[in-house]
Parts: sequence; C-alpha cells; structure tokens
Amino acid sequence: MGLTRARRRAGVTLALLGGAGLAVSAARAMSWEQLGPVSTGACVVDAISIGYEVDYDPALGGYAVTTAQLSGVPTGCAGRELALTLRDGADRALVESRTAVTAPMTAVVLTPGVAAEVVAGASVAVVAD
Repeated sequence: MGLTRARRRAGVTLALLGGAGLAVSAARAMSWEQLGPVSTGACVVDAISIGYEVDYDPALGGYAVTTAQLSGVPTGCAGRELALTLRDGADRALVESRTAVTAPMTAVVLTPGVAAEVVAGASVAVVAD
C-alpha cells in the first residue's frame, strides 16, 4: 500500500506542476498578444523583397550571385545593420554578408559570390540598431 500511495502523490504532484506550467505559459501568451500591432514606422523585415544580380565568375566557371537588391525596406530600418544569408535547397547557409541599411532600397554585396545554380533562398535579419 505504501508504494501505491507514493505513486498517487507523485501523480498528483506532477498534475499540479503541469497545471501551474500551463497557467504560466497561458499568461505569457496573453501578454504577448496584448502588445498590439507593430507601428508603421517600425523595422519589419517581412515586407522586404529580394532580387539578385548575377555575373559571370571565371573562378567558378559559371554564373554567380554577386549582389542582392533588397526593396521595400521600411524607413524604420535605416541606419541599422542588416545580415543577409543565401541558402541552398537543403536550407544550409552558403554565404552571409552584412551592410548598413538604407531605405527603401539596400544593396548587399556578396563576397565571395555564390554559384547561382545552388541558391534556393535567403534569410534577412536586422542585427543591430
């Protein structure tokens, strides 16, 4: 009987701890939702479009992405540092370059250039004020 009673206590204790954790998580979720919408002057990177400049690279023996052109950059991002990472089809980073942000367009020079045929996507992050 002692073992059964200990198991019940452990079960009740775990249930109480689980309920407390759920309450804390719910409270945090509510506080995030209460932050409200982002102001129009904020730096929101999901509005940015990316285009690429491609040039022949003799070292690669083919065409390489040498520059990325970011358009639709919010004015709230101007003056910050931006990190652009080109990724391959398996979502592996190929190259990362950083530059100061200008709005509404920012050019990011990629050194070294990356073979155009392996570029499948890009990630953009504003990394500093």
